[in-house]
Parts: sequence; C-alpha cells; structure tokens
Amino acid sequence: MQGKVKVIPAIRDVSTVDLAAASPSKIVFILSGSIMEVEDVVLELKKKEKIVFVHIDLVKGLKTDKFSLEFLKERVGADGIISTHIALLKQARKMDLYIIQRLFLVDSNALVNGISQANDLAPDFLEVLPGISPELIEEACYRFNGKVIAGGLVRTKEHVEQAIKAGAVAVSTSKVELWNL
Repeated sequence: MQGKVKVIPAIRDVSTVDLAAASPSKIVFILSGSIMEVEDVVLELKKKEKIVFVHIDLVKGLKTDKFSLEFLKERVGADGIISTHIALLKQARKMDLYIIQRLFLVDSNALVNGISQANDLAPDFLEVLPGISPELIEEACYRFNGKVIAGGLVRTKEHVEQAIKAGAVAVSTSKVELWNL
C-alpha cells in the first residue's frame, strides 16, 4: 500500500490538511479533530487519491463502536481505522476496513502482550510508539508477523532513517517538515 514513500503524514491540526494532501505519501493518518470536521478532511484527502486512516480513539465525537465504524466507512469514506481496541479492530476488519493496531511500548509486558495480540489479529499494519527507539522497533519487527510502522515523537530526518533501518516499513509523524522526505 505504501510504495517507496516512507513518511506518513499524521494530521493533528486541520490547518495542515492541504500540506498532507500535497505530500508524496499515498497514506495519511487523521489523529485529531471532531466528528463535525472529519468528513470534510477525508473528502479533501480523497480528492488527492490518498488512503485515509482515522484514529477512531482520538477524533472527538466518535465512539469505539460499530456505529462509528459504519459512519466512517459509509458516510465519511475513510479507508481504515487506527485503534488500540482489539475488539473494534476485529469489527472493522469484518466491515472491510483496513486496520492499524497501535501499540504503546511502555514496558516489556506491553511489547510481549501487544505483539501476541497483533499476531492473533493480523492487522494490516502494527504501529509501534514511540518511533524513536530503534532497538524496540527492531524487536517488534522481529516478533510481529506483519508490517510495522513507527510513530510517536518522530521529530527529525535521523529519527525517520533510524526507524526504517530498524525494519519499519514507514514512519508516521505530525512533524510537517518531514512530510516531503
């Protein structure tokens, strides 16, 4: 899905939608906003033929339930969701949405348990955070039977390069200055 572009714009402010739409990445993450603006944001990105993932846990007004999934797919036109909620991700898969499981690597148990859940779920991508720890990215890539995206706290070109070198297929970041790498 991603191609050669390794940086995925992660929109945290609707004022950056045009910049994300103009980026070379085929994929864009929406990590903020509200139910009142998500439809317009997705529409703008779809005009530029982007594959759009909405972080359902972070958009105000959306719940982690079937009705929000239906809204995102049928009304908004999102291609997929990002979430930490396994049951919701399973439900989204049944609705033919792409799914990204987000995993916060806060300690060894989170790594082991999260990877185990991911291997059972088999999401389209596993996004590991923080994305600035090459050792943890490398371990996640080794343990997970799928594609890993690094995200969180990625602020420099060096962070992007280290994450890719550690095995991530891409890096998501809200740092606009990195969107055109």
